[in-house]
Amino acid sequence: MTPNDFVAGLRMAVVEENTGMYRQLFTSTSVAKASDPYWKRALTLFNGLSAEQQEVFFEVVRQVAADTTSNVLGVIDGVNALDGVDEQFVLTCESGSKLSGDLQSLFLVEEERASRK
Repeated sequence: MTPNDFVAGLRMAVVEENTGMYRQLFTSTSVAKASDPYWKRALTLFNGLSAEQQEVFFEVVRQVAADTTSNVLGVIDGVNALDGVDEQFVLTCESGSKLSGDLQSLFLVEEERASRK
């Protein structure tokens, strides 16, 4: 696996698929069928939005997923620091190939490409 392959797969799984999952859950779950109090409140909020506002809501969900993924990759790459951690992280494959180093940059390039589509 190459760093590009890893980033593309991660972006698809974490950003695209999770955003799609949230879209499906929010648009197909009724408040009456939800049992979790948090989920009921979230559905009530979502259902109170206009169709245009619901689309903005999903844009925000997607952006949060992308920003979070980027930040975690930045920690793995050593670009973003964790308080109290002085060690460097290295992400490798089972084959021993090093993946970390430019993951955040590669991810942001993939995100930019996706936003042009």
